[in-house]
Amino acid sequence: MPSRSRRSTARRTARSGSSDAQVLRVPAAPPPGPGPRPVRMTMTSSPVQKDPSEELFSWLRSMLDTRPVYRDPEQGWQVFGYDDISRILADTTTFSSDTAGAFNPPQADLDFFDMGNLVTTDPPRHRRLRSVISSMFTPRAVAGLTPRIERITHSLLDTVDGEDRFELVDTLTYALPITVICELIGLPMEDEPLFKVWGEALGTIDAATVPPDQLENEVAPAIREMNAYLTAHARHRRKQPADDVISRLANAEIDGRPLEDGEIVGITGLTMFAGHATTMALIGNAVLLFDSHPEAAATIRADRDLLPAAIEEILRLKPPFPRLARITTVETEIAGQHVPSGELVTPWIAAANRDATRFPDPDSFDIHRNTGGHLVFGQGSHFCLGAPLARLEGRIALNILLDRYAEIAVDHDGGLEFENPWQLISPRRLPVRVKAA
Repeated sequence: MPSRSRRSTARRTARSGSSDAQVLRVPAAPPPGPGPRPVRMTMTSSPVQKDPSEELFSWLRSMLDTRPVYRDPEQGWQVFGYDDISRILADTTTFSSDTAGAFNPPQADLDFFDMGNLVTTDPPRHRRLRSVISSMFTPRAVAGLTPRIERITHSLLDTVDGEDRFELVDTLTYALPITVICELIGLPMEDEPLFKVWGEALGTIDAATVPPDQLENEVAPAIREMNAYLTAHARHRRKQPADDVISRLANAEIDGRPLEDGEIVGITGLTMFAGHATTMALIGNAVLLFDSHPEAAATIRADRDLLPAAIEEILRLKPPFPRLARITTVETEIAGQHVPSGELVTPWIAAANRDATRFPDPDSFDIHRNTGGHLVFGQGSHFCLGAPLARLEGRIALNILLDRYAEIAVDHDGGLEFENPWQLISPRRLPVRVKAA
């Protein structure tokens, strides 16, 4: 288990939205339009920190009500309605995920990584690559991790045992999923500080507007280092396999041939960096929502059978990643509007999950709501591979928090900070006050 100081320096790696994983190479500037514009900067602490995602949700509400589909001259088609987005995600023939080549010039290090980038591959290749590790992330497979996840959670909270105030992100919401995913992949936790550097680089390239000098001098060297590191681990596991993801990839075949190094690196890197962000956001957003809705929190505390449904409502209301990206392969229509081939389309998952035609009273937090059909984890062939693991980690962590503490309150004067909601809807620093059970 890493020290708390190491966890502090190596967290917050995923920075862009997708379903299989959270690394895209698409434009990232906020589109213009009526209503408030999404907040772009990384938020800093203040005595009373306002959650910047509320401004984003206000803008999305305005779009849903006034312009559910429109074309921005710089950012392409913006889509907000549930039915339209559900159709886009389901139709992988018309709406391709292969956005990388369309919006980025060739770059050897990034192209090597993209060989296994499940986010930017389409069927049937996507299905073949995904099938290599999909069996390791089924609900039945991840259920077997329950005892280990419980032990890690207790161990992390033991580091603040006896304290009545502590910071929850470094203590638990980041530390738990990054520990679990590194163990699953087969990577040593002592290398965690490197993962942070590489994650920041991957987060940078979600924008096609990265200046060429920054791409060449900062981003590409970090990706090159990551590629070499993961390639070395894969080659080692070919000779000495273990029961982990990288061994499975290193010794797998598709179409009668071994996976290439770039395919292994892309899948492994995405699994590593995407494998913790959803859980980190889920637990943090749950604590925030329980704090602002004490009656709901008390109801769940009294009846833990309600927690799984509450987790789905938390994900619907506060989806960690607010948007996806697609590119049209043929001429088509969205809500009656003609869309040419080769156009960037941005489906706003955060808006679809608050579409009143699908979810009545969509902006309220209702733990008894029927959340069936929410799009947090995508849909169809790109449905999030790690969804069962994120749900399990969230349920275990929240149950243990409720078991260990009779009271959990957000310390609003303790330096509450948030991620940039354009990229990740999550607290980045979450001070809490607790009373032991």
